[in-house]
Amino acid sequence: MFEISRRDMILGAAGSYAAFGLDKPIAFVGTALAQQSTTQLFRKYKVGDIEIFSLVDGMRDVPLPEGVVRNVGLEQVKTVLRTAGRPDSQWPRRYIVMAVKLRDQLVLIDSGTGGHTVYGAGTGRLFESMAAAGLDPKAVKTILISHLHGDHIYGLMNNETNAQVFPDVEVVIPAAEMNWWTRPGVETLDLGPTRKGLARRIQTTLATWKNVRLFEGEPELLPGVRVVQAPGHSPGMVTHLLSSGDKQFLISADVVNFAPQIHANPEWQLAIDQDPQMAVETRKKIFDRAVADKLTISGTHWLMPNAGTFTRDGNSYVFVAEG
Repeated sequence: MFEISRRDMILGAAGSYAAFGLDKPIAFVGTALAQQSTTQLFRKYKVGDIEIFSLVDGMRDVPLPEGVVRNVGLEQVKTVLRTAGRPDSQWPRRYIVMAVKLRDQLVLIDSGTGGHTVYGAGTGRLFESMAAAGLDPKAVKTILISHLHGDHIYGLMNNETNAQVFPDVEVVIPAAEMNWWTRPGVETLDLGPTRKGLARRIQTTLATWKNVRLFEGEPELLPGVRVVQAPGHSPGMVTHLLSSGDKQFLISADVVNFAPQIHANPEWQLAIDQDPQMAVETRKKIFDRAVADKLTISGTHWLMPNAGTFTRDGNSYVFVAEG
């Protein structure tokens, strides 16, 4: 089982939230700055007979101060942003929830921010995006959770009462992730402002709900949906591999958080990752698998269109987006 020391956890978390400047005013992304128009609330992909929807839950930029990448200077980060056609003073943040139509089933992978104030105005748009895509939230019967950070689970619960938003849905969570966030003393760790109170909220909601199912290893959770372990960003994070015929699509959660970095700098140690070095190792393994198996791959915080394919280019990767 993946473990991380208390010292590494505190240092990594403290650096991440200082680096994101989350105690500062948030600048919103204008249409001209988006990879595609910010008015587009979803994109649709297919793998065999499976339909996949990238649903926008929120978009914003945050200031880019020193320390956002632990092993690279700020000027190098700014260079990558400029090369990607982005302002070099801003970190583009995207919050995407994936919906999957598996024949007669509608499945969500993660649930978004729930519009929690800690993630800033303009988030919590999941239901709006589902409506735009022609998807009915009442049709969802299963929600697969990649990891237990708030921007992936707060959409499951009411911000004021913690009442379940999807009371009739089975919520499927990695056991290693639940075990880490419910272990004694974890709620005393300083994990930064956006994770303040997260452990206690997990302990009083998901850990007690009767409709939660835990799993270990890399099982097939649903027909055509298999787990791939991806620890680092969070201790028990997983990704979800969809297969239909000879086609595969990997929903990679937070393997990459810095969207312009997707292909160019896989060795960057992001301060927002709970174990940055393990996150680097996981990132390379996931990318190598994407290349070897010719996977289509997507990520929660990638710019739209947030799915495409990888090839190798020396020590780096070339990402080609679909659409």
